[in-house]
Amino acid sequence: MLQGLHLAIIQAAALLVPAPERAEWLAEWRAELWYVNRRATGFCLGSICDAYWMKRNTPAPQTCRWFRLETPVKCVMFLAGLTAVSVLLAFVLPGEPGTQVRRDGCQDFPLVCFCLGLELLVILSSVRPLRLGEYPANQYAPAAPIRLLRWVFLAIKISLLVPTAVCGCLALFPIMPPLASWGMFLGLSFGFRWALMDQRERCPVCLRLLSNPTRIGDPSQAFLGWYGTELVCSHGHGILYVPGNSMSWYETQCWQYLDPTWNHLPS
Repeated sequence: MLQGLHLAIIQAAALLVPAPERAEWLAEWRAELWYVNRRATGFCLGSICDAYWMKRNTPAPQTCRWFRLETPVKCVMFLAGLTAVSVLLAFVLPGEPGTQVRRDGCQDFPLVCFCLGLELLVILSSVRPLRLGEYPANQYAPAAPIRLLRWVFLAIKISLLVPTAVCGCLALFPIMPPLASWGMFLGLSFGFRWALMDQRERCPVCLRLLSNPTRIGDPSQAFLGWYGTELVCSHGHGILYVPGNSMSWYETQCWQYLDPTWNHLPS
């Protein structure tokens, strides 16, 4: 009876694995289950974590990558368009019920955005560390002004996301006043989280999204060996190491700059 339960757990976890890799993943876990003599239930529950990891780190199909914001220009243009639409809805389009609210919102708008963004940044940093990873400079690292561009890019993303959330709140106020403030808070929270997640997945030199995620190691070897994901810049600027489990000696992702001979990698 327990064996049937264990197989059912693994089978249910397999639903999280992307379809192209599901059969192989399921065969591996079933084969390993035969050699487990003690604590088989805990072993099977571990398959859920592994399946979720596979779901998050499996490369997206080529048909879906067209919608990704690979280059920094695409990303900034998308955010700028989103900001323009939100400003249009909040201040430009006529609306009798919310005319006064919109007129009041126009006053000191940049200051309001700055204060709200700073306040939320302090709140998020107190709840969870806002670390972007380790990017130690070596002999192949570019000059300091180029490395500084990644912080400028992050500041641009945040400066576009904050007014988008604020204008969205002003646009919702005449329609659903009780939900307007909650919508702004959620918009700012998700916007900051997305900006940080997007920043972690980009090359610090060309600011493109990293590609070719490759699984390295095994969860059972995390204590003595390397277990996690390696991503590479399509222009050969470096490799990003993302640990699968947070260890005391390896808590965050780490970037390694590569020598110029890697710059001719096929895109």
